[in-house]
Amino acid sequence: MVPLNDELLQAARRTADGLAEADRQALVARAEHHTAVRRLHLAGGSLREIAEALSLSHQRIQQIVVGSGGSWWRRAWRTRGTTRDAVCTWCSRPPSEVRKLVAGPNIYICDDCVVEAEKALPKLRSVKAKRLARVRCNFCRRLNDGNRLVVPGETANVCDDCLRICREFMALDAT
Repeated sequence: MVPLNDELLQAARRTADGLAEADRQALVARAEHHTAVRRLHLAGGSLREIAEALSLSHQRIQQIVVGSGGSWWRRAWRTRGTTRDAVCTWCSRPPSEVRKLVAGPNIYICDDCVVEAEKALPKLRSVKAKRLARVRCNFCRRLNDGNRLVVPGETANVCDDCLRICREFMALDAT
């Protein structure tokens, strides 16, 4: 067996780092583009008008709008088994507009939405468990019960355990 050339190995490692950064930048750019297209649609632009203005097909614009959160009339609807763009599920902001974004199974939450959800927890704790609606956390898929509180959102829900985990992920990234 021939030993690896150290210079070539170092060059491969450097280029791998550059490739990983380029992939990250491409993901952010795609999410920002898709968010901008969805905002055009939510502002009243038809899919055909947007497609014509951006020189894309109507079908591609529809894929972008549905994939990044859907139309205004289907905002709460989520398809299972499809991947979403990396935008916050709660506030629809792309990664460039938030400090941190935590990914779950087909769901994302930004640092600001984690703080807002944590602010809602004391109000939920003061309500008796039997009076709480039976909602499911979109991260762990568990229902709220006497031990677990789920903060309901307009388009997604998150439980107190998943909020704690999100906070831990955000703290790890800060160190």
